[in-house]
Amino acid sequence: MFKALETPANENLTQFSRLLWQQSLSHRIYHEDDMQIVAVANPADISKTSVLYRQWKAGDIEPSQEDSSNINSYLNPLKSIQQLMQALLRYPVTIALVLLCCLMAVIAPLDSLSDTVRLFLYPDFAYGTKTINLGFVISNFSFRQFLNMISPMILHAGVLHLAFNMLWLWEFGRRIESRQASWAMLILIIVLALVSNTAQYLFGGSIYFGGMSGVVYGLFAYIWMWQLFDPAKRLGLPGNLVFFMLLALIILTMMGLEGIADTAHIAGLMCGVVYGAVVATISRIQRAVLKSR
Repeated sequence: MFKALETPANENLTQFSRLLWQQSLSHRIYHEDDMQIVAVANPADISKTSVLYRQWKAGDIEPSQEDSSNINSYLNPLKSIQQLMQALLRYPVTIALVLLCCLMAVIAPLDSLSDTVRLFLYPDFAYGTKTINLGFVISNFSFRQFLNMISPMILHAGVLHLAFNMLWLWEFGRRIESRQASWAMLILIIVLALVSNTAQYLFGGSIYFGGMSGVVYGLFAYIWMWQLFDPAKRLGLPGNLVFFMLLALIILTMMGLEGIADTAHIAGLMCGVVYGAVVATISRIQRAVLKSR
């Protein structure tokens, strides 16, 4: 969600919220310190929300007291396709990854370990032994192996595993693509997948793993670092979400559940911290240099 307004905590926004819904503006209202925050799902709706708020406060516009919603408005295939196409144009990398992961969950569920799944597993650089000969690996390295170092992120085992990762991929991915170029998002995804998958392979002792969790934690850390190192870019997260993500990582790591790629989570998080801190610092320095000219 993207912050559109800050209002006093004691202001009743019930009718304003009704007005926003009637204008088809998806939003959420929550309290932060001594203020109310109105956040919208689409950054393009920020200015429209501000205009509607001023008009509503001035009494120039009021929400209709009749509920015009009906089930057809929610089950309209054409409208759903239009919204999907709009999202694909606005967040192409994020949407493409979500669709790809959903497709792979149907044709190659990770827990089946089928021949199709094996095509996307991390390459075994030890070649069935317990030792990795780095010189041999480098001299025989192929583009296919490079792709396989990334591809485990699109494999998921079960609906819950898929749903959890796709919800967070959507939440973090669209935040980044709304503020930065899609090619930058794609490079970030590749780097996070390489680091988190390689760490899981080296320290997990197996090639039979998959999921987007390491990348998701990397995206989270990347946004968090921009929030700390270059807040002027307005790429940030609510404080309670930062707390939740870190707490969830600690709990999952301490529980040590079988099938959870803890190493990938931690490696993805650390990669996101370093990557985000570096590029956010560079951005801030570049802006300072331009202002000084």
